[in-house]
Amino acid sequence: MYVRQDALHLERLGNRRFRFSFLFQTTFCATLLLTSAQELLAAETHPSSPSAVRVQHGRTAAKQPRHSAKNSAPLHAAQGEMISVSGKNKTARQEAVLQKTAVAATLLSAARLERLGVHSTKQLAGLTPNLYIPNNMPGYSVTNYFIRGIGEIDPQGEPSVGTYIDGVYLPRNMGNMQELLDVENIQIDRGPVTSIGHQSEGGAVHINTLVPTNKRRVVAQTGYGTYNEWQIGVAASGAILHDKVYGSIAFDHHERGGIDHNYTVGKDVNNIDYTQARGKLRFTPNEDWDITLAFDGTVDGSTNRGAGNLLNANRFANYNPAFPKNNYVEAGFTGNVRYTLSPRLTLYSITGIRGYDDKGMYDNFGDLYSRSSQQLAYKDRMYSEELRLHGAYGKLDFNVGAYFLYEDWFTNRNANNPYGTMTNDPSQIRYMPVNAVIDQLNRNWAVYGEAHYHITPTLTFTAGLRFNWENHSNSETLRYLAGGNHITTVANQLSTLLSSDPVGGVAWRASAQDSWIQLLPKGSLTWQALPNLMTYVSISQGGKSAGYDFRAQSPSATGSLQATIPFRPEIVTTYEVGVKSDPLPGRVHFNGALFWNQFDDIQLTTMDPSTGLSRRFNAGKGHSAGAEVETSVKITRDLNLHYTASYLYSVLDSFKGRSSHIILADGSSYNTTPYAGAPLPWAPRFQTAASLTYHIPVKLPGTFHIGADVSFQTGMHTTSLANTQDRIPPQTYVNAMVSWSSPDTRWQIQAQARNMLDHRYLQGTSFAQGNGVPVYYTGYYSDPRTIYVTARFTL
Repeated sequence: MYVRQDALHLERLGNRRFRFSFLFQTTFCATLLLTSAQELLAAETHPSSPSAVRVQHGRTAAKQPRHSAKNSAPLHAAQGEMISVSGKNKTARQEAVLQKTAVAATLLSAARLERLGVHSTKQLAGLTPNLYIPNNMPGYSVTNYFIRGIGEIDPQGEPSVGTYIDGVYLPRNMGNMQELLDVENIQIDRGPVTSIGHQSEGGAVHINTLVPTNKRRVVAQTGYGTYNEWQIGVAASGAILHDKVYGSIAFDHHERGGIDHNYTVGKDVNNIDYTQARGKLRFTPNEDWDITLAFDGTVDGSTNRGAGNLLNANRFANYNPAFPKNNYVEAGFTGNVRYTLSPRLTLYSITGIRGYDDKGMYDNFGDLYSRSSQQLAYKDRMYSEELRLHGAYGKLDFNVGAYFLYEDWFTNRNANNPYGTMTNDPSQIRYMPVNAVIDQLNRNWAVYGEAHYHITPTLTFTAGLRFNWENHSNSETLRYLAGGNHITTVANQLSTLLSSDPVGGVAWRASAQDSWIQLLPKGSLTWQALPNLMTYVSISQGGKSAGYDFRAQSPSATGSLQATIPFRPEIVTTYEVGVKSDPLPGRVHFNGALFWNQFDDIQLTTMDPSTGLSRRFNAGKGHSAGAEVETSVKITRDLNLHYTASYLYSVLDSFKGRSSHIILADGSSYNTTPYAGAPLPWAPRFQTAASLTYHIPVKLPGTFHIGADVSFQTGMHTTSLANTQDRIPPQTYVNAMVSWSSPDTRWQIQAQARNMLDHRYLQGTSFAQGNGVPVYYTGYYSDPRTIYVTARFTL
């Protein structure tokens, strides 16, 4: 165990700060270089010759490797594994490889996303079975994914469903949202992901961005809609030196006015103010080397999510004087290298360097008296490196790899902790505001291997194993913000919260460190029964990292325990059978799966009976079972249908501790802890979505399409307490679109109507009571109906 001095650590962090301006300077220079080079190339006399393309999990190479793939074993893809295929339609061939692999996965091409009017990863729910995305996250740049009921609701926590951008894992939910101007495809894996860099127990969202090639590409897009929503974006890519050096640049800015209003402050909330940029340089000096260097950055000034109160006459209105401001800045570097060692061996390197700073006010509960509101400053610094070797020898092909992750997560938090019995009598309300400085270091080392043995031309056995060693440390200092007895009243509910100088000395200082080992096996058997019909069975284990609670802020001896008692890794074992088929190639596509998940050492944030603290701990065991189908049908030459459906049953089988409840003033029972037999949170029992697109065969210039999609999900609980107050209702959404493309396909205009029924469904809740009487009942809601029109030009 050790303690680091706060001042020295802050100085070190300052010396290591990512300079966001560097990103824009770099991408600006890359743009100038790219433009100049393209002008020079345009003057050359020889035309650009088409070259074969090699896809590696969404990344492309300029040349075909010198060895031919025709004599190698059939290709298989682990979840998130680099897929090596060649051809004109890269995404289509990537999907063909997935259809031969024992993985429940959906591949969404950029063309399909554009056709459906999907502009960000927040809109992915409904496009793949058993994917749920809550709409109650604190900021626009945060997305939380739940797959098959497995996910992490806290944006500070490690994701249970990982987000990977060009192969690089993002260690927090904050900043993982992406807008899609330069995306080639998105692969969504359902089930444990262990045969890539960082493991993810529930699944993964792989965002694969376009990689520059010899082909020149320029895209400009703008849009406008209700609530003064507007967007402008541009992307350009092409060769700087033909067949050798390539570059690309993408820039996007998106704004929207607030859809709700804070009547205490007199400002709108739940707006959008989001800017994203990415620049790439790619080098292919010869047929063996392919190197891509990417720089990206995000600035999000959207307000943190403003909360309403179901106890108010206007449930959508905000009244908290702690206005939920936000200032999020992120920058990152990604390095992807492919080196062909021999006709049978290929080496990959994936390097990630990322960091973000976030400052903001969090209106967690929509409370008029700002109880539990927090002023926060986050810093996150991450470095990861993965080396992966792919080999193919006759009937055997394999992937082996090594991975390292270092993350330093730092927070400086002012919190308006409630003190005493909760009440709405201003003369009785008390606070104990504190300042918590938390520094957590996370290190992860892993080695993994996966081999595919082709027993016969139609029967393949896969075996894999991951060894994971993780080390976590937590160093925390807590101080009071108020003098005297450290208790404040409504009269100064914000003045102390906004205080920059804690008073009264150190309440307590604590530190701890521990390590854990995980062994995660997997195995599968696939049978290619017919050329267009494959079945599989698989068993795999996934893990979620251990660590320390990141919200310890109780100024007491028990508070220091909250900071020093770790929680262990959570383990999920998945049993799955599935079928993948194309009964009528090009016309009908159908995939389905049945699965069973066994959870051990489930991590929940709730009252820990062993310590009497509300904290993150290993609360027990559980299981879930379900089924999912995904199909697409070309009904006629002009009419296309895509349909997904999923069923999920999940339950907490055992709870470590004694379950308890209280009786509210209205006589109803309210659980204060989870209990055996309770449903797991964020797991809708049934989800379904269908989309129809129709090409209107009219004799007018250009191409006209209309489309509509409908999605439905049953109600579910949003906490592990499974009370009536944390249940959100069933929800149905209807969207529609109409689009026109010019005869040369360069121009496209699309109009969308989103949430046409204008239902503002409850998305999440928080409930507090005092002596059995409700004090506040927070509500987060879906967006209202919006109309949005985009115009896009492609060259």
